Amino acid sequence: MTRSGKVRSTGRLGAWMLAAFLTALSAALPAADVEAGAARRGGAKLVSNWHLGPFFEYRRAEPGDATFWAVRPLFSRLDDPATRTADTDVLWPLVSLRSHADAAWWNALVAFYGDAREDPPAWSFNFVPLVFCGHDRKEAGYWGVFPLYGHHPHFGLMDDWTFALWPVWHTYTVKGVRSHAVLWPFFTWRDDPRAGVGVWPFYGQARQRESDHGYALWPLVTWASYDEDRDTSGAGHSWWFLPFYGEVRRARESQTMVLPPFFSHARTPTATRWRLPWPLVELQESSTRDRISVWPLWEQVRGYAYVDKGKSRPEERTWRVGWQLVENTVLETDRSRETRFNLFPFVTWERRWTKPKEGGAPVPKDAYFRFWPFWSSETVDGRTRCRTLELMPIRHNEGVERNWAPFWSLWEKDERPDGRTRHSLLFNLVHWHVGSGRSEGSSCSGRSPEADD
Repeated sequence: MTRSGKVRSTGRLGAWMLAAFLTALSAALPAADVEAGAARRGGAKLVSNWHLGPFFEYRRAEPGDATFWAVRPLFSRLDDPATRTADTDVLWPLVSLRSHADAAWWNALVAFYGDAREDPPAWSFNFVPLVFCGHDRKEAGYWGVFPLYGHHPHFGLMDDWTFALWPVWHTYTVKGVRSHAVLWPFFTWRDDPRAGVGVWPFYGQARQRESDHGYALWPLVTWASYDEDRDTSGAGHSWWFLPFYGEVRRARESQTMVLPPFFSHARTPTATRWRLPWPLVELQESSTRDRISVWPLWEQVRGYAYVDKGKSRPEERTWRVGWQLVENTVLETDRSRETRFNLFPFVTWERRWTKPKEGGAPVPKDAYFRFWPFWSSETVDGRTRCRTLELMPIRHNEGVERNWAPFWSLWEKDERPDGRTRHSLLFNLVHWHVGSGRSEGSSCSGRSPEADD
């Protein structure tokens, strides 16, 4: 046989082996219905469960429950018919797609699309910061090419925003008040009922709710006068002259500032606060919260229920060292208790208990421990998961779990409340199950033994 013939023969053999593997894989996916532990959202029987190291994973549960599959790190998808949701990632976090019964949205780098399926429907597309377009629920279309021209019904905190050659001209509405600007921020004005005008930074004045505000050589001199308003601190006035002095004198608030914002004393009927100087030293005492901060060295917080704190224990007890590098918190109510300790990013420890209505000792509910980057363990509703290594320094990131975590998972354990336990080793290349006191075998790749009970 010639060299070229050998190459063609080897190629045909490789293609045949690949086809045979894919055929076997396809035939095995609709495996027999067996008790195989919970699916990702828990509680269902797995119809099929396949793994090929960290690269390929397929889990198909009973009809009506979740299905997950992934070709990592390229692609993953989670479908949950019970909640009518689907999550799809492509090279996460570059591309993500989300959908549920009422809406769908996706993002690809700086491109974002959203589709609200309500009645009437709406959709929007944004390519930040240059292009946007869409169709709102009032059945009106909108578009824009920044900074040339555009109209957007809801952008940030603004409604009905229109611009042309921004910042040459724009106009928008906030809470029913129309504002305009030419060569923003230099020339601005607002319509009634909160009429105002400004030639920044030299002079400006405006009406805001129950108060009149003004500035001269902003931010050096500002002032305001207030009418009585039950939702704020009442009638009075305020002013400051940076960087020397400022004050607030209102019916329910008094504040004096020296070299603002560094030194100040504020008092209300229920609270007192000192800054000496801000942000280094801050003391706060109120009916619901006491706080001492010596930034960045030390902080202590005591939080109370909305009752006389002298007659109740604190519901929150927190201390921090090194700003938030070291943090310890205890949260306690009549129904629950929670403790958290964090030495960022190396150690995180969390525990939560619930208190029985009939009294007695608190019942453990959830637990979490991470020793970064070596170990993490989590217990939720009696189900415990452990992993080493753990390269992600924060919790609750489903995109990382779906697409990247298997690549650094040297060993994992998933222990169910009924005693069944799944182990995986070497990035899920080897996995085995133990349940009801007996081992159920192991595998190096392909179909998981949990589907062979």
